[in-house]
Amino acid sequence: MRLSPRALAVVAGFVLAATAGVPAYAHPFGPPQTATISGDARSPQVTWHFGATDDIAYLAVHVGALPQDRMTLDGAVFYESGDEAALATSEAYADYVLDHIRIEGCDGSVEAGQDLIGDGTTVIFDCPSPASATKIEIDMMTDLHPAYQTLASGPTGQKAAYAGTTRSHTWSLGEARASATGLSALLQIGGTLGTIVLVGAGGWWFVRRRRRAEANASAS
Repeated sequence: MRLSPRALAVVAGFVLAATAGVPAYAHPFGPPQTATISGDARSPQVTWHFGATDDIAYLAVHVGALPQDRMTLDGAVFYESGDEAALATSEAYADYVLDHIRIEGCDGSVEAGQDLIGDGTTVIFDCPSPASATKIEIDMMTDLHPAYQTLASGPTGQKAAYAGTTRSHTWSLGEARASATGLSALLQIGGTLGTIVLVGAGGWWFVRRRRRAEANASAS
């Protein structure tokens, strides 16, 4: 059925009215965010990267690292050189990261390089009760739009997608090496001290025997 120009205008008006209140987000349907899981069960690490540069600017406005006037009337924010440095040095960004990259029962600290595009943002966790399987939660930027997702990779070829309602995944990490290293060092120190004691005892026995022989020779 062919619509008249007047009918097309009415349809266009309905479409504009329906979409007028929908903001134009950065790139929720563009390149996905990525994350690399590393470390051991006591000190897991998550290095997270933005998918697109406009997402850096969009999140920077959201956390207050960039002024609100950077956002256009339709809700879009476009990247400008230096936006990544402004976001990386923002305490609000560090707080945001810790709210959206979590391990229950573990404390995290954020290391954000000036080059958020190349270096990403690393969260280092301290887990007082380590386990060989660690459940890591990631929902970066999903509060801005539910279509954002993070594709993650871990040790021994493990892969996971944080998307939609899937906000957590269990990773198999190596056992903490701190205790083993400490025990090894202790054994090495013990072995060294034992060698010193044996050498000292042998020397004392040799000197005592020699003096006894000299004393017997003088008496005869």
